[in-house]
Amino acid sequence: MTASPRHRRRISDLMATALVALGLTTLQGGTPAAAQPLGDPTAAQALSTVARFQGVWNSPPTDLANGETVDAPLLGNGDVGVAVGGSVDDQTFYLGKNDFFSTATNGIEPLGRIVLSVPGLAGSDYHVVQDIAQAQVEGTYTLAGEQLSSTSWVSATRNLFVTTLRLSGSRPQQATVTVQDGLGRTPATSSENGVLDADVQAGTTDAPGNPHARIATSVRGTAASVSGNRISLTLRPGVTYTVAAAVQSSHDTPRYRSAAHAAATALTGGSLAGLYAAHESWWREYWSRSFVQIPDQAVEKSWYGSLYLLGSVSRAGKYAPGLWGNWITGAMNWYGDYHANYNYEAAFYPALSTNHIAQMGSYDDPILDWIPRGRAKAAAAGYQGVLYPVGLSPNGTSAADDLYNQKSDAVNFASDMVMKYEYTRSASYARKVLPYLEQVGLFWQHYLTWDAATGTYTIENDAPQEGGVYPQTNSILSLGLVHLLFQGLIDMSKDLHINDSLVPTWQHIDKNLAPLPTMSRNGQTVFRQTSEGSGRVTDGNDVAIQAVYPGLQVGLNDSADLLRTAQNTVAQLDNWHSDNSPATLYAAAAMVGYNPSTLMDELHAEATAYSYPNMAVHHYGGGIENLNVTTSGLDEMLLQSYQHDIKVFPNWPANSNAKFGGLLAYDNFLVSSSIRNNAVEYVRITGRSGRNLTFTNPWPGNAMEYYVDGVHKGTLSGTTIKLHTTVGETIDLAPAGTSRATVQHELSQPAQSAATASLTTGFETGQTQPTWTDTVDNADTHGDGNYGVTGLCCGLTGPQAAVRTGEQAHTGDASLMYSGYANGGLYDHAYLQVYGFNGAPLTVRRDTTLSYWIFPQSDATTPWVDAGSDNSTCVAVDLVFTDGSALRDSGATDQSGNGIHPARQCGHLTPDTWNHVTVGLGAVEAGQAVAKVLLGFDRSGATGGYRGYVDDVSIG
Repeated sequence: MTASPRHRRRISDLMATALVALGLTTLQGGTPAAAQPLGDPTAAQALSTVARFQGVWNSPPTDLANGETVDAPLLGNGDVGVAVGGSVDDQTFYLGKNDFFSTATNGIEPLGRIVLSVPGLAGSDYHVVQDIAQAQVEGTYTLAGEQLSSTSWVSATRNLFVTTLRLSGSRPQQATVTVQDGLGRTPATSSENGVLDADVQAGTTDAPGNPHARIATSVRGTAASVSGNRISLTLRPGVTYTVAAAVQSSHDTPRYRSAAHAAATALTGGSLAGLYAAHESWWREYWSRSFVQIPDQAVEKSWYGSLYLLGSVSRAGKYAPGLWGNWITGAMNWYGDYHANYNYEAAFYPALSTNHIAQMGSYDDPILDWIPRGRAKAAAAGYQGVLYPVGLSPNGTSAADDLYNQKSDAVNFASDMVMKYEYTRSASYARKVLPYLEQVGLFWQHYLTWDAATGTYTIENDAPQEGGVYPQTNSILSLGLVHLLFQGLIDMSKDLHINDSLVPTWQHIDKNLAPLPTMSRNGQTVFRQTSEGSGRVTDGNDVAIQAVYPGLQVGLNDSADLLRTAQNTVAQLDNWHSDNSPATLYAAAAMVGYNPSTLMDELHAEATAYSYPNMAVHHYGGGIENLNVTTSGLDEMLLQSYQHDIKVFPNWPANSNAKFGGLLAYDNFLVSSSIRNNAVEYVRITGRSGRNLTFTNPWPGNAMEYYVDGVHKGTLSGTTIKLHTTVGETIDLAPAGTSRATVQHELSQPAQSAATASLTTGFETGQTQPTWTDTVDNADTHGDGNYGVTGLCCGLTGPQAAVRTGEQAHTGDASLMYSGYANGGLYDHAYLQVYGFNGAPLTVRRDTTLSYWIFPQSDATTPWVDAGSDNSTCVAVDLVFTDGSALRDSGATDQSGNGIHPARQCGHLTPDTWNHVTVGLGAVEAGQAVAKVLLGFDRSGATGGYRGYVDDVSIG
């Protein structure tokens, strides 16, 4: 849900007022991202698109101390992170920092807390907005005519946290700002010149090298008194106050105490103005690099939200974020380490295709720092090269030094390095990581076993999952990653003209690794986890498909049989929303051409049922790895290039208009494109490294116009096109007869939404049939689509919504039958999916009406409903809109004034006859777009069966 225009204007006015009160100059926007071609509207479209999305809370967050992803409003600058908890009488800003790993435990520790308390406003209405475009959190707290407004941000360029406060109303309010250590205790403090200095350390036990930090806090706008760890002040109506806290750790500088104090002391209106301008400029440049525009606004919001969290959690030159990023509120699960299975790696994958490579700048450091220990660990086990454990921590340490019978940890770490090189073709980056990759390659070169009988290299005694019992031969995960490793080593070495003696060996290994293991299951060929050992393990992992992603060994250029095996594997895994799969499964499914409508539906569920208001996708055990769920999942539907063949919209739902700009493809090409009415409108490709370009013709069988830097170069034709490019060259491609001016116009326009004009169906043959049958909607109900409702009878496993013929019909011969059995639960309900619009939502106009006929049954017409029960009347057609909201919660009423929520229909429908229900949608939902049609039963405490029919549904 986004804030209303009125509210957003008010917050904007608040910020402007605050800046004026501080003597700040007019804010200037940053420049668009570098290296975008002249006339490219990517930056403008990106900025206008991201501005639509916000996180909203109307009550304080509740998941703050569970040791994993928090549900609070979030801020960060890639080093310092802030999670905002509590209401205004006890609002706690939890401070975390990526370098705050205790040397006693090698685990991440919370750094500190700043508690803002305005006790006179206890019980206030709570409204908080996470504005991702501006990278700030805006709060409004109202009580009996008194209102406090706040704006909080973490400077993008300095380790400084700022909160601006402004009170309106008739009387002043007393306030305190209390500084605590990371566990909520009183730290050692001192004060000078109005600055409260609090000194904290990582963890409860000090040890050599243990990080310490200072939080230097001051208040601007009033005279404030400092006592112990508390600042006291009086907030007066109409006056703006600024709380600022500078944070420095002993890893930042040995002079962290004086540096933090000096930073807080030096703050003035002018310096804060400069910092805010730099903050705004940094985020403007960040957002300007790429954009996507798709019909499903929940998925689009999740894409931008994931990028906001990525930009908040990682920066070059800083310590890398661990499992939970820099939002550290207490003791974090798994020490918050750099976990090698896929967790650490997946958090950085989204930087690749989204063209945010800079956010990978810290990734390599903990891995390269561990090389000496990796070599020692390998030597101690009798191997060459390096051997890495599952859990690294900074500066050559480890939080979990076990192998768990796996040899894949080091090569898993290598995946990001190889991908980054293939995307960027940066020679300097290759030189940086080659020493590590060569050591990993040395391990595998000598660890692999040559099987002369099959002519293949096999991998022995390597478990695909932690703790797999030997024997475990040819782990499909390791096969994919070892292929990727040697492909990267070969490409880097050839480009740098080195390792000539090693390349033939690496090529032989890559060419002759054992095939990906398969098995037969449910009559289909699927991938198996090993050739000997683990087969199919139903534990919520997607190991069986990880040779596709992140291994990148199967794609749309492969054989139909191989793709079918991969698609079967995805379908039979069915792990869309498990604890361990989403970070890699969606990208893998897109890469092998899995049903794109299903993919979009499941991504929608991730963006709604499995996401917090702060836009963090959350599953148990999965932290910032889930930044990769929507980003790479969606990007691989829009653009694929990992087989060095650029494909636009390679796996996109039919009848779904979409557009993207500035996405990054292999070989350092920036790509923009648009699809409308199932036809690609144009493709723009900008080469940043002068590589040879290969792309698949997006207009199969037809020629295309070919422009280079705005100059027409003729036409191109063929299935696969190969071109030589130069650095900075921009190529525009479009259907034959399309002018360059038309391309430029299409580039500058936002995506035009495909829309279903109306829905009219009586469920008869030849009419629009339901998208789903007997399918509970957990996607749009936050996993709560069915509570307490089972099958009506006869061995049915759940509630029903399915087309029946020859039973009851208002017109014709067919209708939609519904049924279920309520078991007396406090919240008994069942919402079943009926229609989905697959990217072409139905637009609600001011005159749009929902109309349907419903025949609720009693015991007079069915034996499965108890005598005297009117349960069957507690049913209504429900709509889910593209923003995730639902008709049932809108307050809309039917023609008789009864709420259209299924529970509000109870007793208002006449059993055993056809009732006509109409709802004027335009009066309450004009401007919305319908994504799904549901059929809902809802009756708290209901007991017994319900059954009936719906017919002649119309929306238009």
